[in-house]
Amino acid sequence: MKMKKKPSIFAMGALAVVAFLISACSSREFKTPPIEAPVLLRLVPSEEWPNMEDDSDREGLEAAVRYSLNYLKNRPADERVVLLDREISRREQAESLTLFLALLQEQKDNQLLNRRLKEDFNLYRFVRGDESLPLLMTGYYEPVLQGSRTGSAPFSYPVYRIPDDLVSIQAGLFSDSLKGRKWTGRLNGRQVVPYYTRKEIDQDGALKGKNLEILWVDDPIKLFFMHIQGSGRVAFEDGSQIHLGYAGANGHSYFPIGRELVQKGYLKPEEISLQSISAYLRDHPGEKQDLMNLNSSYVFFREVPGGPVGSLGLPLTSERSVAVDPKFFPSGGMGWISGLKPVMDDRGQIQSWVSFSRWVCFQDTGGAIKGPSRLDLYWGSGGKAEMAAGHLKHPGSVFILLKK
Repeated sequence: MKMKKKPSIFAMGALAVVAFLISACSSREFKTPPIEAPVLLRLVPSEEWPNMEDDSDREGLEAAVRYSLNYLKNRPADERVVLLDREISRREQAESLTLFLALLQEQKDNQLLNRRLKEDFNLYRFVRGDESLPLLMTGYYEPVLQGSRTGSAPFSYPVYRIPDDLVSIQAGLFSDSLKGRKWTGRLNGRQVVPYYTRKEIDQDGALKGKNLEILWVDDPIKLFFMHIQGSGRVAFEDGSQIHLGYAGANGHSYFPIGRELVQKGYLKPEEISLQSISAYLRDHPGEKQDLMNLNSSYVFFREVPGGPVGSLGLPLTSERSVAVDPKFFPSGGMGWISGLKPVMDDRGQIQSWVSFSRWVCFQDTGGAIKGPSRLDLYWGSGGKAEMAAGHLKHPGSVFILLKK
């Protein structure tokens, strides 16, 4: 789908760049601005734990935890995960989830469960100085498109599998200073060059004739948003359906076209949502392709059995799976989030927003989900999930859970 991308293994800090202007006719002194404190991962004292009233069902939580355990069991137990100024092993992650699952099944009373969790676990949060780092929470969903196995009108827009000439370079193999960085491109003779952009693929036909089409769909705008979501479901005319999952990307940076619509005055910042951007593209067909081309990032898909999967290859659980940046969050790990969720009427329209909090699993990544201050909540499939995901853009909070 979308989780996600790895910076320095040390605490992140933005160093101010100061230009000293030296003049022969002036002896004025320039003071260096204070350096911003680095982001760190800090233990939360037990008296500062959030009020852990989980608003969602236990069945979904158990399922999500089991999926994460399956992922961790396939990783080397001694593999180290660096989280800013802390380091844990995959074994410790798996032990944390195993203990959490046992307590969840043993303690049916929430108060007793929370008491045991405080006894056996630690919570961590990101801080800068003495302040908790703010979090922007957004949402994503599984779009449903109409498609065909043959490319004939109206099914004219291809969904591509990952190309054979796409190559990934693990930069850390060449220098420790580049550890965690990955470059994606293609071979051009004996050189690696950037892979084709969205414009080169969709408009210039860079992949035509290479037999890479999985299927074709009838709506380029819905296809564009499926690229952003990282997965989707395609329904065929005979009533059958398939799920498509993230297989790879072209390596170009994600660009939010909503930013362009705001900068040009076409939409107000408070109006930006998946729905408003989609409406603008439909209402302005002459601008549609150029606007979509601004997002050079291009996603390749694969057929997946049983349902949507995230970037870890795990099935996604509605309202329990989240996409995060794995440079800061332990892939497959667990956390506690709180924020705002929509209240909808019978027509699927948002009437208000209310507070919510719950346990979640870090099971996905996303091109726009960068840093410790971003989190994307998976809402599931269907109209209400699309509405919730399309409009969720609110502050929230996140904690990481690890056993003592």
